[in-house]
Amino acid sequence: MDRLDRTQRRRRYDAPHEQEAPAPVTDAPRRTRDEAPRRGAHPQRRLNRRLTQSLPKRHYELPRPGVHFNPRPPALIAACVLLVLFFAQGSGPVQDLPAVSERYASWLESQNTVVVQPLPGPTVEPESTLAAILAEAESGLERELPTSATAAPVATEAPSPYKHYEPGELSYESDSLTVTVEQIQEEDVTYFLADIRVSDPHQLRTAFAGEKYGNAAYESVSDIADRHQPVIAANADFYKYHTNGIILRNGELYRKQNSTRHLLIIDSEGNMSALTDRREKQGLVANELAEAGTWQTFEFGPVLVEDGEAVELPRSFFIRTADDPAYREPRTAIGQIGPLHYIMIVVDGRREGYSEGVTLPELQQLFLKHGAQFAFNLDGGGSTTLYFEGEVINMPSSGDERRVSDIVMFVDADDLPAEEAAQDEE
Repeated sequence: MDRLDRTQRRRRYDAPHEQEAPAPVTDAPRRTRDEAPRRGAHPQRRLNRRLTQSLPKRHYELPRPGVHFNPRPPALIAACVLLVLFFAQGSGPVQDLPAVSERYASWLESQNTVVVQPLPGPTVEPESTLAAILAEAESGLERELPTSATAAPVATEAPSPYKHYEPGELSYESDSLTVTVEQIQEEDVTYFLADIRVSDPHQLRTAFAGEKYGNAAYESVSDIADRHQPVIAANADFYKYHTNGIILRNGELYRKQNSTRHLLIIDSEGNMSALTDRREKQGLVANELAEAGTWQTFEFGPVLVEDGEAVELPRSFFIRTADDPAYREPRTAIGQIGPLHYIMIVVDGRREGYSEGVTLPELQQLFLKHGAQFAFNLDGGGSTTLYFEGEVINMPSSGDERRVSDIVMFVDADDLPAEEAAQDEE
């Protein structure tokens, strides 16, 4: 279709939408519909009407002659260029930022840089009289400053939560009693070694909680000891924990029952021995001991040392006797070095970094190391407590003293009951 034809079509399409010019006024009469020519009277008008009714307008919105400029492509291109430049700038190498410490050091250096402005007036010569006066004034000012102002602070260690005693700090001596207690640290074990000498076997005494055998109440070692004021005391065999064996205290017989434990016997002269074969009827044994004037008995064990030698420990016993690190516990034991010369070893335990405790074979070796001729194990574990001159000096494993049923103690001869002192004089 040539250009003239397109223009003609556009004109034909736009013709019905254009405002029609007013028809000229004439005197001719207006035709009616019946008088108008029917078919073939106006062929061009019928063609225009048919075209405009059958096709949409957009098919005939043809571009006008000339150059048409669309602003969208250049703007889109410009936006794309800007995006490319932005990402190119962002993807370039980024320098590492200085660390906080470096920035602080730089700032501090700038702050410390001080430009000193010269003061008005003549400069002080180093060898002048004014310089000597100023130097003397500065030296006098330094002498007036307190030493603590220039001294560097001294770092102090945090106090240890565990007790520490210097050698010779725990000692007692009188005409009838000498006690020396030493705190010993060996690897991961801390124990107290008490060397005790008495002049009378009755100075080795016992006491019950509530001051009565079989009393329902329990008391701490320090509570029982405070009433009797011994120089040194420790937990005994916790006789109330069971109902077996022979309990004979301060010369008085309280119980005579069969038992499988070991029996510590302290005779009237203060010598120690043990009964380990409990097959005999214990009622008869108890009567014999009472008639012989036995001073004390303790039901626990096992026996550790006899005649200065280690005793073979029983494999089957009511407490563990194996030499296994898993069986390290706090321990309390008593022994004898010679006539009226006793030894007590109290081992702290269950405290990491201070003392783990010992096994029974290890406790046995401690007594042999310190010259014991006889040694016997008493109640231990949480009951282990050592009392010296009014205070507990060891570290019970639970942090507080366990309440027990009885204690063993050593007193000065002047503190013996009057009737026993009179018997000793006779």
